[in-house]
Amino acid sequence: MLYVGGRASWRSPELASLNRLPPTATLRRDPTRVRGLDGQWLFRLTPRPEDAARALARTTGWSEVEVPGLWTMQGFSTPRYTNVVMPFDDPPPDVPEENETGIYWRTFTVPRGWRSRPVVLEFGGSEGMLCVLVNGEPVGLAKDARTPAAFDISDLVDHRATNEVAAVVVRWSDASFVEDQDQWWHAGLPRSIRLVSPSVSDVDWRGAANGEFEVDANVEGEARLRDAAGRVVARTPVGGGGRVRNPQLWSAETPSLYTLEVEADGETVSCEVGFRSVEIRERQLLVNGKPVLIAGVNRHEHDDLRGRAVTRASMETDARTMKRFNVNAGRTSQYPDDPYWLELCDRYGLYVVDEANIESHAYYDDLCHDPAYRAQWVERVANMVERDKNHPSVIFWSLGNESGYGPNHDAAAGWVRARDPTRPLHYEGAIALDWTGGRTATDVVCPMYADVESIEHWAETKTDDPRPLILCEYSHAMGNSNGGLSDYWSAFRRHDALQGGYVWEWVDHGIRAEADGVEYWVYGGDFGERPHDGNFCADGMVWPDRTPHPALHELKFLAQPVEVEARAGGQFRIHNRQHFAALDRYRGEWTLEADGRRVAAGRLPPMRVAPGGSLVVTLDLPAGDGERFVTFRFFLRAATEWADAGHEVAVQQLPLPSRGRRVGGSAQRLDLGDGVLPGLVLDGPRLQLWRAPTDNDGLPLVETRAAGPLEHWRELGLDRLELELVSSSRGELVHRARGVATHTHRYRRLSSGEILVENVVELARGVRDVPRVGVLLTLRPGLEHLEWYGPGPWEAYADRLASTVVGRFESTVGEQYVPYINPQEHGHHPGTRWLRLTDSRGRGLEVRGLPAIGFGASHFTAADLTAARHTFELAPRPEVFLSLDLAQRGLGTASCGPDTGRQYRLLEGRYEFSFALREL
Repeated sequence: MLYVGGRASWRSPELASLNRLPPTATLRRDPTRVRGLDGQWLFRLTPRPEDAARALARTTGWSEVEVPGLWTMQGFSTPRYTNVVMPFDDPPPDVPEENETGIYWRTFTVPRGWRSRPVVLEFGGSEGMLCVLVNGEPVGLAKDARTPAAFDISDLVDHRATNEVAAVVVRWSDASFVEDQDQWWHAGLPRSIRLVSPSVSDVDWRGAANGEFEVDANVEGEARLRDAAGRVVARTPVGGGGRVRNPQLWSAETPSLYTLEVEADGETVSCEVGFRSVEIRERQLLVNGKPVLIAGVNRHEHDDLRGRAVTRASMETDARTMKRFNVNAGRTSQYPDDPYWLELCDRYGLYVVDEANIESHAYYDDLCHDPAYRAQWVERVANMVERDKNHPSVIFWSLGNESGYGPNHDAAAGWVRARDPTRPLHYEGAIALDWTGGRTATDVVCPMYADVESIEHWAETKTDDPRPLILCEYSHAMGNSNGGLSDYWSAFRRHDALQGGYVWEWVDHGIRAEADGVEYWVYGGDFGERPHDGNFCADGMVWPDRTPHPALHELKFLAQPVEVEARAGGQFRIHNRQHFAALDRYRGEWTLEADGRRVAAGRLPPMRVAPGGSLVVTLDLPAGDGERFVTFRFFLRAATEWADAGHEVAVQQLPLPSRGRRVGGSAQRLDLGDGVLPGLVLDGPRLQLWRAPTDNDGLPLVETRAAGPLEHWRELGLDRLELELVSSSRGELVHRARGVATHTHRYRRLSSGEILVENVVELARGVRDVPRVGVLLTLRPGLEHLEWYGPGPWEAYADRLASTVVGRFESTVGEQYVPYINPQEHGHHPGTRWLRLTDSRGRGLEVRGLPAIGFGASHFTAADLTAARHTFELAPRPEVFLSLDLAQRGLGTASCGPDTGRQYRLLEGRYEFSFALREL
């Protein structure tokens, strides 16, 4: 089987599969028709495919492994991470001679009731080319790693004895060039394996929004449709159809499902289906006739201990977390996911771009024009469509990712359009060079990493092109990132033709490791492999353990289903942003705060607001002094599959007219002979222009890519800023960093006892851009308790600030650390009115911004964070390093996408800021 027609099958791109049964839909079956083969298998690894036959014949040298599982995660070899380049130098279709080949072996018996029935062996997927043998006889092979490979073994099994099955997995093959996705390269059997004895092997459902439906299958029989209560609402012979009056339509907001049962030849199979429509018209994507806004993410399959052998529990965590953070869509980047993921999307309500397992990134525009690969293109798309055709959550078929555009795509597109005209096509490569082109292969303009200005220009340009624009990848979430997300969402809400996008990506691809008893996550290069792309795989909105990054709160806020707008006379307009659901599923509360203290609160009346509608409420808000905000919060009334009752779905804070209190008083110049607050402030305030580089600042750990302004900052010496004292007089110091900046700082003691610190920083000509303008204070150990009044509770930056609310927050200095996989700048809080750092006795330091200041408190210096490559390399210092910033540069997404906007940059010029210090 490894050689077909005298040729090595792993170097034969024309051979997409052999003896593989036609792909079919995912169906639930009676347990008597299924025998699972997951569990313990015998395994051995050989260095080359040519050695497989001899290795299989040996009776010794076998190990036990768990299946599903990957030998790259089970101690037999290591994974490798590359983004674009192949992990070897051979051009397609050649692969290295040294080519790990895993052999899996186990025994099985066939249930007694199957003697006169077909026996099918089904592999859910394989990482590498799969060859199958039963009782020593070759069965077939498959190269599409991410869809089931089923083989008819009826004539090979012995119903009265124990049978043997062997699966030979070749790590590198001609198919590897078509599976060059941005992810770890693994090898093994990552999905479930089973025996099936089907009468009904395939079912095809078509359900329209008007209630009409059709059901087909591979056999004659009866089809029944049951509603959510289990009542039969329709019957039809297979091959027929019918109509359900007033069907409950499926959408991401209202994921109403029906159960389809098909009975034939003594077997009943079932699957969940839905009624809904998807169409493209007048530059809009319409679901059930209404335009929808895509709050999407790209989701790779990843587990930090199991690689791509993901568990159902992990998938459930992903789906629930997405829904809790107002994500309504996912792209299965960049291959069809485990079918259970689509079941969850159907049940919970997530729109899906289902993507074929095609990416030839390293040979971007070559293989899509190569006739030798055409069969693989078409088969991979067909495998996906036939498996997933009955899922209402799937609203787009994607022809793959980053594989150029050529005849192979058009061949695949033609097949899909003939097979399923009910869903539009998606393929970024078709419009990559021309947003007006590629209509054969994509029904949506779906660019990657376009900036806001470009998409707005497209939306404002008149055209006869009916396609909307939905970003298939944007807001690259690598490290401390997603700056400018609110700017994208403002554009989405301004222009009907801009219907959202899919953030890249959902989860950091770190693999769990341990050093000196401390767990951490590794990335490319940590296994000693070359080439690699460093930590470019750590680019998710959640950590590998699914803890949300702070940026996920930003997406949740921007996509929230409720918007509140202030009107005159204590009136507020509550708007339902949803397309299909009323607001009565939520309850609302409001609070009024002055200077961070609650002064009034109440509940909103029942919100019987239709989709797209509004309700005006009047609140009797008491007058008062201080800075005043009213904050609205909205919660689930009842539990759902993805959250408990009381889960907060939306929050919005609005400022009210405020009467400020006078501050200040007389001031005297301060003698700085003993420093500022000696015994409390050990060093500083010192000018600080450097921050530990974020991944967007310049990808410090990725050798093959360069981005951002980091090189310029290093050339300026900002990371090793040398300050010389230019002048000193009573209460005033002037320091200079040659060729970079001059810092004048004046100190005065106020009658309140505070020390007023006035700062003037002048950046020299040629200093195009700096990461921050501020000062650093080193404080004595013990000041662990932190309290502040300002935006919070999570870190925020100039271009990622929308999701914060102004209030009083408490934390510790240790808790301010945000453990990005590559240590970097974190924990910034702009716009802070005041902050306090105190010890266990309540003694310490208060800082008051005049009028506000940005701050970050840490047990690490910027140099510590800059030098570390992993979290375990950091050792907290006892001192507290307090950064007080006029501003920090925005975060942007320049690791893969636009840099932060000019309005969020710190350019050459003069900067002034003041704050007051008080010892507590």
